[in-house]
Amino acid sequence: MSDINWFTDKPSEIGLHFVAVKYGEGAGTFDFVEWDGRKWLTEYEGNVIAYTTLEGLIRGCDIAWPEDTKEVITKKDSKLDADSLWEEM
Repeated sequence: MSDINWFTDKPSEIGLHFVAVKYGEGAGTFDFVEWDGRKWLTEYEGNVIAYTTLEGLIRGCDIAWPEDTKEVITKKDSKLDADSLWEEM
């Protein structure tokens, strides 16, 4: 897993973020929390000390697709003229 690109400033985008919440020295958790443009919408006493966007979270993780990928084989039709599929406008 790669390191997550954490930010400690206020988010510029309203919406859901992945955050690090600190409850005290040596105590904290990770969570998904909404930013309303002014404050974090949390229901607990901890402080959000850092965040990343959901895109940043996904890019920072090595996530495998949840099902096996089947090999796709394409067949070429010798009678089909691929140039005739497109028309310039």
